[in-house]
Amino acid sequence: MKKFILLIMAICLVSFSNDNQKIKNLETKSKKYIEQGNYPKAISTLEEANRMKSEQKQSPRPATSRNISQASRFVKLAQSYINNGDYGKAFENLERAERLIGKNQSWEAQYWSAAIDEAYGAIYKKMNIPDKASEYLKLALRKYQKLISMPGGSQDAVKILIANLENEINELPLISNNSVVLNFDNQKLRDLPANLPQQVENISISSNRLRNFPQGISNFKQLKVLNLSNNSISEVKFDFGSIRQIRWLDLSNNKIKSLDESIGKASNLEYLDLSNNKLKTIPMSITNLKNLKVLNLKNNKLAFSSIKTILQSLPNTNVLHDEYLQKGEETE
Repeated sequence: MKKFILLIMAICLVSFSNDNQKIKNLETKSKKYIEQGNYPKAISTLEEANRMKSEQKQSPRPATSRNISQASRFVKLAQSYINNGDYGKAFENLERAERLIGKNQSWEAQYWSAAIDEAYGAIYKKMNIPDKASEYLKLALRKYQKLISMPGGSQDAVKILIANLENEINELPLISNNSVVLNFDNQKLRDLPANLPQQVENISISSNRLRNFPQGISNFKQLKVLNLSNNSISEVKFDFGSIRQIRWLDLSNNKIKSLDESIGKASNLEYLDLSNNKLKTIPMSITNLKNLKVLNLKNNKLAFSSIKTILQSLPNTNVLHDEYLQKGEETE
């Protein structure tokens, strides 16, 4: 019976053994000891093998391997979000994956780095920004091509990826980098996408999930139209002096409680929509906007004294505001 039990122990150990040669050697020895009837040696050998297995399970994987594994999960998650049209979530997960891979130059790390660029390309392709899609897809292609000459991984699988990617790039519509209109409406974005053409003149990010005024807007020196309506922006902290050429700004249907004093620097502004927000005060620098043709302040919480000052300072501006019949306010 004792021999039978030891045989079962040996078989179980063999069944769950990994590729570690030393553990295998110990298990092989234990079998021989059992056959020879040397049970004390068999038991001690099995215990040694079992101890090594236990230590192997408890020892953490190298940080780089763990990071790559986590990065791959974020990339796959991003690809799911891309398929569902949630580009905001896709961007977030791709950025997490990039941080995890860092500067790791291993074959696996570079594979997932290429996959990240390919995913960015897919997003911009779906957003109808072919020039940015082409830029990222070509970057992914170069990384995949480099993998062919690196040891490790499945070269045949990468060759298939390269062929498919080359076809996808060739099928992209030809467009110059002079595109001036970008539309990101209803994309579930939480921030302005990175690496956009800086010569853009018209950006619409309406009906997304922005909570803050995107600071990256300052990069677009030729911007004339900006639509940030129907988001969740609560305050506008931004130097409007950086986009003095802007003519049309729609911030309606947000949760804005404060507007930056620098709004008065946007001297070319002709249309400003601040309706349906939570403004209780408004910077009087707004009265410097002498080119303003329409100013919509409806459905806020502004005192009529503020409205009155604006009306008097901007006589040529069509100021849309609420009717003021509340106690303590006079109407004119």
